[in-house]
Amino acid sequence: MGEAIRHGFANLTNFLGRDSRSLFWWWVLLIAIVVFGLRMITGIVFALGSMGSAMQAGAAGIDQDQIQADMMRNMAGSLETQAWIGVAISLIGLVLLTASFVRRLRDAGLPVLIAVVPVIATLLAAYASVTAVDQMQQLMMSGDIQAMDEAATKPNLGLAAYIGYLVVIVCGVFPSRNAD
Repeated sequence: MGEAIRHGFANLTNFLGRDSRSLFWWWVLLIAIVVFGLRMITGIVFALGSMGSAMQAGAAGIDQDQIQADMMRNMAGSLETQAWIGVAISLIGLVLLTASFVRRLRDAGLPVLIAVVPVIATLLAAYASVTAVDQMQQLMMSGDIQAMDEAATKPNLGLAAYIGYLVVIVCGVFPSRNAD
């Protein structure tokens, strides 16, 4: 794994050459851990901000429905920041992945143009995330939990990221081909 990490960082902008499956997958594992870790940390930070005031309100004997409505309003205020941080984390993952994915495609004998799919998918998901902020803030401020749940589970462009993930996975498992 250490070799894959050194190779990945040393070749962040190198789109030439080839990456073996094992080298590629160790590098992808590191990227997944970094992205997951960053998302987890930011999620915890924002959740703690909302939970602190809820705990104080609960200790003061305030009604649970009022506490939930206050939490939603509190979270709505930070939603745009959360969306932009999520976009930044996605772009970090994309930057770390792209050159290695191009080299992996070349090693598997696949067209390097396929690398455009995860880039476009990530950008579409980022766009969906940022453009949904206003609607989600309005729903959170209204306190209508059911409408919020429906909006959050409604399919949108944010699902495009999964297409990119799927393409990386499928192309990443192709065996290496002999150099032409």
